[in-house]
Amino acid sequence: MRRLPVERDSLYRDLIAQCDQEPAQQVIAGQVWSLVQTDHAAGLAVSACLPLRETHGTAFRLSGWPLIKLAELSLSWNGREAAIGSAAICAASNAPERYAGADEANGKDLLLQKAVGRKVGLVGHFPWADEIRAVAGSLSVFEQRPHDGDLPEQAEEYLLPRLDVVAITGSALVNKTLPRLLELAGGAWVMVIGPSTPLSVVLFDYGVDALSGCVVRDPEELAEIVCEGGGVQEFRSAVRFVTLCKP
Repeated sequence: MRRLPVERDSLYRDLIAQCDQEPAQQVIAGQVWSLVQTDHAAGLAVSACLPLRETHGTAFRLSGWPLIKLAELSLSWNGREAAIGSAAICAASNAPERYAGADEANGKDLLLQKAVGRKVGLVGHFPWADEIRAVAGSLSVFEQRPHDGDLPEQAEEYLLPRLDVVAITGSALVNKTLPRLLELAGGAWVMVIGPSTPLSVVLFDYGVDALSGCVVRDPEELAEIVCEGGGVQEFRSAVRFVTLCKP
């Protein structure tokens, strides 16, 4: 008898459930990144993953909302709301007491080790794709807006089940593609990587083997850069990159 897939939103419900009532001190819906900060942590999520309406549908003055309430916005199909909700999930997940066991390291280095001689897929066009290609047996890059040599996202349905190693951009959490991508890559070693990645062990229950995200080092600098529309290169000094592996 064929087993029905898990409800797609269960991954989001489980991530939301791990959030608490700590109030957000600052909520920024930036042009490139969204940021939610509390007294103890901060979470980022890429803003440009879903079509952005002129504004979000929720009330303004989101600062002061509890993280769990903000995290529920991750289920929204409004792009700005989804980014804020995902950033709230990352703020809850990436608090120091939550990511015990994580190594201060860029996940790319672990991925390079796993990729040697294997059939590798990257969901997202990462700047270090050529480094992976140099060691992998083969490399497929899937992208919503394909660069030269990339495959369109439609190819994921056909090719992801055939791969040995798959790295998925954390922005897949924001645009709602992560649950399906994890289903398709069920036979592979899987990493979710990027600043939008929540360092939550919840994802290990959904087939993820490693999480590579970032935690805040300088909240004020990070907030200023996000407000000004900066990207990863600009806020690199304001965060620490860490990798958490499934036990």
